[in-house]
Amino acid sequence: MTISVRRSARLLTKSVNPVTPVTPSSEPVGIAATGRISKAKSAKRGKDKGKQTASSASVSLLVANVGPSSKKARAKPECLFQSLADPGAMEEAIRFLRDVDPKLARIIDNTTEKCSMALSRDSKSDTSYISLCQSIIYQQLAGKAAEAILLRFLKRYGTLKHAASKSTGDQSSASSLTTKDFVFPSAEQVVEFDVDEMKAVGLGQRKAEYLKEVALNFSNGTLSEDMLAAMSDEEASRALVSIRGIGQWTADMFLMFHLKRPNVLPTLDLAIRKAMCQHFGVPFGKKTPTHDQMVKLGEIWEPYRSVATWYMWRSLNTVTQDS
Repeated sequence: MTISVRRSARLLTKSVNPVTPVTPSSEPVGIAATGRISKAKSAKRGKDKGKQTASSASVSLLVANVGPSSKKARAKPECLFQSLADPGAMEEAIRFLRDVDPKLARIIDNTTEKCSMALSRDSKSDTSYISLCQSIIYQQLAGKAAEAILLRFLKRYGTLKHAASKSTGDQSSASSLTTKDFVFPSAEQVVEFDVDEMKAVGLGQRKAEYLKEVALNFSNGTLSEDMLAAMSDEEASRALVSIRGIGQWTADMFLMFHLKRPNVLPTLDLAIRKAMCQHFGVPFGKKTPTHDQMVKLGEIWEPYRSVATWYMWRSLNTVTQDS
């Protein structure tokens, strides 16, 4: 898990003034989003020449260099999958995305790696609590550096899965241990850890406090695996960002890679901002595209924005987490 974190309390919300989604294309911009004008509208345009509607003005930035879809408008399927790891869910998502976005279809064809959101997870060793704790450890660190700190944390506080076959007392065996060889300490245990001792394994003061905060929410029953699984994306997002140390980006990654929700668009992710600008042919800047602009651009992918996002990362060769 090596993506850098950008913390924010903003929630994934739809645009207040939604417009017709645009379709990536190399063709010049046509008239409106469909490239067609009815005879009635054409006659009216002659009478109202010079007038400009508010909707056309609001979408002008988004459709720059983006041509009209060559296909008829399609009804978006109702997404019944709660998890992309469910049988057939990923296949359905890819079929839909291929159909609505030919440019994305080419990226899919050129990607040999299987989307990690389709992979099942171990419900015992990969819980919501563990996933969130590991996300905090990885925040704002390169993957190798974060993994080294996680391994030291587990050697200090975790339990070996196969203590009989591997012993930390054996120097040769200890050096070959990885994070997968350990059981993460329980929430009840982490709550009792001393912050200064946690800092000794490489955690900063804030991260140590954040880990204890997450552990407290799970140990006292404020959050649980079943509770989060039963929440909508918006409900889970609100619950997570209310915890000190968890921002919107971390919440989005949790929804995508742990709960494996199909329709998440991480608008705070820098790589996704760049990839979407490149994909749709819109300007990229320090403050653009905005959250609302990205939501409008991504409407074409609904209800499978999570999968489209993963392929946007692949288009930039960005490494993502497995769970």
